[in-house]
Amino acid sequence: MADLLSVLSGAQTSLAAQRAVQATASHNIENASTPGYARQRATLEAVAPGEVVRGLSIGNGATVTGIQQSRDRFLEAQIPRALGATAAATAESDSLGAIHALDPGAAGGLGDALAAFYSGLRAVAQSPANPSLRAAAVGSAKGLAAAFVRTRGALDDARTGLDASLAGVASEANGEAAAVAELNGRIRVASAGGAAPNDLLDLRQRHVDRLAELTGATAIPTSDGDLNVALPGGAPLVAGTSAGALSLAPAVDGHPSLALAPAGGGAPTALALAPGGRAGGLLEARDGALARAVAGLDGFAADLAARVNEAHAAGVAPDGSTGEPLFVVDPNGGRAAATIAVTLEASHLATGAPGGSPYANNAQALVATEAATLDTSGATAAETLSAITAGFGASAARAEARAGQETALRDHLSALREAASGVSIDEEMIQMQQAQRSYEAITKVIQVADSMLDTLMKLR
Repeated sequence: MADLLSVLSGAQTSLAAQRAVQATASHNIENASTPGYARQRATLEAVAPGEVVRGLSIGNGATVTGIQQSRDRFLEAQIPRALGATAAATAESDSLGAIHALDPGAAGGLGDALAAFYSGLRAVAQSPANPSLRAAAVGSAKGLAAAFVRTRGALDDARTGLDASLAGVASEANGEAAAVAELNGRIRVASAGGAAPNDLLDLRQRHVDRLAELTGATAIPTSDGDLNVALPGGAPLVAGTSAGALSLAPAVDGHPSLALAPAGGGAPTALALAPGGRAGGLLEARDGALARAVAGLDGFAADLAARVNEAHAAGVAPDGSTGEPLFVVDPNGGRAAATIAVTLEASHLATGAPGGSPYANNAQALVATEAATLDTSGATAAETLSAITAGFGASAARAEARAGQETALRDHLSALREAASGVSIDEEMIQMQQAQRSYEAITKVIQVADSMLDTLMKLR
């Protein structure tokens, strides 16, 4: 009878094991489309022999030793860098690609205004006494100044927009960091009983992945089962159950940088190393290609104004006035493209030469500035503008190419992760069917053992 009771006990344990296999397969199927979910497997192990008959060990069924996630550690170590690099390149590419102020083919842009300005001067040079041509020339100068201001304003607006996007990234990253810290605590409590809380681990990994996308952060496992999270350069964003906080810190040029109040408390300090991920891409677009374009545009406006004003100051207007600048710019030169303006009247356009006719050849000197080289660039006005637009276009093209490359690598690693950790419905159905057949067979064992036990009881 003791032997039959042992059979019944082993069968009961084995039934529980098969129920675990079936429940795990069912859980996998239910989460097949859940983002960040890793396939789970119930691990079975034969129960140590409970009886020895004539030197032979008789088994005692199967038991569940654990439910494990299917994750490739080597692969998982590569994914954060791929997520961060892709997000950075995509953010930079999208930011630069949305800017059309420096598009050389756009109608009514700075290039058209520059061409119209010199076209107006050439017309005046052919007929300096014509008041309508003089008015048109001054109007084209005002149009050029307005084009500078408009272009500079569009670039400033783009940079300010990236500031707002950076604030949004910091806010979202803080929420993700807090979630990781909170999950570290929950996982500690759940793991105290010895079983891995796989669903909480999946949820934490999803938040860590998002932090990698937002900031380029990497996770560092600890012996306690926590995941600490560090920004590029090692600044701690999450330490155990404490989370740091990113914020915007004012910068000298009016555009903010990122600061971090570290996990565990403390005042925010500027990051020693620029973040990665989306935050890094936004900063690279704002402080890289866009900043260079703004500086180039300011230098171009200041140099062109100086060259034209120099020629204009050498002439005489029909009313005898001299020395009045055609273009007025910021005297400090720092925001020339944003402040350039034309304030003189058409009658003050200095087309004449000193001591001669007020309608003589100084108009030709103004026209000659079109072919003159500018001090900063060492090139003509048209060549300088072309270099600015070409440089910006090249930066946008490089960012786009890099985004494509990083996206391809990320997608490849994501596909490998899916192959290693994703759920196959067909495979899980097979698992369930195998568990069901085993369950039915074990039930039959119980029925037979119960019948035998009943027979023995009747014999007594």
